[in-house]
Amino acid sequence: MMRIIVFSVLFLFFISCEKEIAIQVSDVQQQYVVEASINQLFPTLNYVYITQTIDYFKPEFSLNGLTDADVKITEGAVVGVDTFFNGTVFNFIPVSDSILPGIYTNPLFQGKLNTPYLLTIALTDGSKISGSTFIGKPPVIDSLVNWSTIQDKDTSCYFWMQWKDGPEQNNYRMAVYNGYDSLLLGWGAAQRFYTFDDQLINNTTRPFRSLRPYAFGDTISIYLSEIGRKEFLFWQSFGTAVNNNGPFASPVSVKSTVKGAVGSFTGYAIAQKKFIIK
Repeated sequence: MMRIIVFSVLFLFFISCEKEIAIQVSDVQQQYVVEASINQLFPTLNYVYITQTIDYFKPEFSLNGLTDADVKITEGAVVGVDTFFNGTVFNFIPVSDSILPGIYTNPLFQGKLNTPYLLTIALTDGSKISGSTFIGKPPVIDSLVNWSTIQDKDTSCYFWMQWKDGPEQNNYRMAVYNGYDSLLLGWGAAQRFYTFDDQLINNTTRPFRSLRPYAFGDTISIYLSEIGRKEFLFWQSFGTAVNNNGPFASPVSVKSTVKGAVGSFTGYAIAQKKFIIK
């Protein structure tokens, strides 16, 4: 970020000069980036995606997806206050080196509720990446309605839903997908995401109202998930970083949940609803 700011300021200062200015910029140390997701309902949302950061001045995109890692997810158990990862070990293998480089899956894996999981990644250069997560209890959506408003002959449609939030600390991530086929081939297929907790509304009925309009006849799929606190903090910081108001904004630190890389290993306890706006 600082390299971009320095370059831009110098460019504006010398824009009227004919002399060429050579700026020496040091190379950026590449980092590994991991997005790992598991859940109890949808096999297509169980995957591990491994990439590397790219030097802004040397964008070698062939370095993006890593296809030669040893990826394992181990099922665990909670005994008292201790967590043990001595259950079934699932090997995740690359989907395709040419079509989806860097994505690893296991069609036999299905997440279990109220269960911890350990992610371990071994890379060919000797690097190790690890992280843990927990698939808890999914929220129960007890009401969902939609309505339409007409203004200047334009129809705007919205939906409203609610569920019961318990007395404990609860953290949520919700994805909304607008499409006839509700199956998400990865979380990135959803159009809208919301990350929130129960700091302001706790141990009561939790409402949610869509603020952006949809069209009459749209097929809406809602994926409302309970996630862990550290995973919530990651996605919250990630959203802030994505919407950071350009290169001159203050830098945002993404709160990673994995060791040896930037990113997150997130267990989603999913409640899913699909409806057509009428």
